[in-house]
Amino acid sequence: MLVSEKHWSLGSMWSSASGGANVHSVNRDHNRHVENSRPGKRRVGPRGGGARQRGASAVIVALMVPVLFAAAAMTIDVGKLVYERQRLNNALDSAALGGAYLLPGDLLGAQAAALNLAKLNDLQANPAATFWCVIASTGAAKTPDTSQIPGVCNPGTAAGAKCDEKICAVPCSIGLGRTCNTMTLTDAKDVPFAVAPAIGINKGNTGAVAATACVGSCGAVTPNPMDVVLVADRTGSMSTADRNLMVSGIKSTLQTMTKDQKYVALGTIHRSSATPGLCITTGSASATTGPWIPVPFSNDYTLLPAFPGATPALNPISALISGLNCLPASSSGTYLASPMKAAARYLLGLAPNNLASLPARSQPAKKAIIFETDGQPNETAIVGTTSLNDATDIGTTNGTTACNNLKTVAANAKAQGILIVTVAFGAANTAQCAGGGEFVRNVLAAASSPDSTGNPSIADNDCGTAAKRSAENSDGDFFFCAASGTELGPIFVSAVNAISPNSRLIRIPG
Repeated sequence: MLVSEKHWSLGSMWSSASGGANVHSVNRDHNRHVENSRPGKRRVGPRGGGARQRGASAVIVALMVPVLFAAAAMTIDVGKLVYERQRLNNALDSAALGGAYLLPGDLLGAQAAALNLAKLNDLQANPAATFWCVIASTGAAKTPDTSQIPGVCNPGTAAGAKCDEKICAVPCSIGLGRTCNTMTLTDAKDVPFAVAPAIGINKGNTGAVAATACVGSCGAVTPNPMDVVLVADRTGSMSTADRNLMVSGIKSTLQTMTKDQKYVALGTIHRSSATPGLCITTGSASATTGPWIPVPFSNDYTLLPAFPGATPALNPISALISGLNCLPASSSGTYLASPMKAAARYLLGLAPNNLASLPARSQPAKKAIIFETDGQPNETAIVGTTSLNDATDIGTTNGTTACNNLKTVAANAKAQGILIVTVAFGAANTAQCAGGGEFVRNVLAAASSPDSTGNPSIADNDCGTAAKRSAENSDGDFFFCAASGTELGPIFVSAVNAISPNSRLIRIPG
């Protein structure tokens, strides 16, 4: 009896939706019940098949409404979740590539830059950074090719390497002497749902998203070859202490380089003597005689490391190391255009060099000049041109003209494919080419190569504080500044690494 009443109630609700049809339905059901009560008649239920079907449909519809609503909600919100995951992935890719430009030396700078870039693309992004030293694998043995440590990067040890047959990724942490050429950014974020809260699901999560970017050779069997002329100011305005620290910085930089791929020559401001005696970098007493590039290209400046991953010792019998060890002060003035011109001509072979006597490398070398000076031009008048096609020096007593000559010579060198890195040291950051004229720092920035995106390198500030110098030296262009000799070492390392900054996304072996 109770079951009959439940069906009835549902049937009545269904019939009432058709206006007065429920009255006729009741009468028919009553007559059918009387007829079925007669003797010999087969009994049937109190309701017919149609009513039962209508009641069942109502139950199904009632049950399906929340299911359909949930499905619609999840379709909308799952789509939002997929979109936000892709957005986070794009933000991490861009941030990893941008941060990698500060590797392998400035790990903290790379981490900060990557975080800022990630938030520019996704305000909710807050990635964690881990670092790697990615070098070549030995092949089928799947072990690290430790000959690339520390030339490519220096994790301190090859322990914990993840390798396939092409590359190995060695865990690399922030620490003294560590250089890491690869960074991984990892992040995940909650995504608030728009519709699903109606069914009690308020949010979802993108799950972990990761992006890994590497700078430089990135495990290539042969690191990028380079021919580098390093032009160092040793004029009297450099104190003995700063000159010694500059030399130490250059030596430390050489210990991070792969000697059989990176050939280095040493130039000086001012000239060295044509008859140097025991010291190849002895200063010239003349403004017009003696070489601007006293030390030819060297590929023997370091010895083999004592063990894989160890910092190689300097080779004391290398002409480059000998020339640095005895580098004396010069009593001549600060020339700008002439040493830049001499370095460019030497690189290009327009002036005789010794590259043909050194072992050939597997691919053409990138040619670069690293030019460091500490002050305003102080030149004597020498009739010459800014063209790289003649060997004449160029000098002028007009400071403004001297600075313009530097920019013109540098432009000619860059037009020949030479990458120029400039370093403003000490007074060069505040000195002017002439009284009330252009700042030397701006001239040096203009002389350096455009950054990786093609924008001109610029002096963003006066480098007057540590924070300003840090900002200038981490902005991704080829102009650097330093206030003291202690700062030159890391800057020379950064300058060398800036020459081959090509970063790309990679996958760390499993």
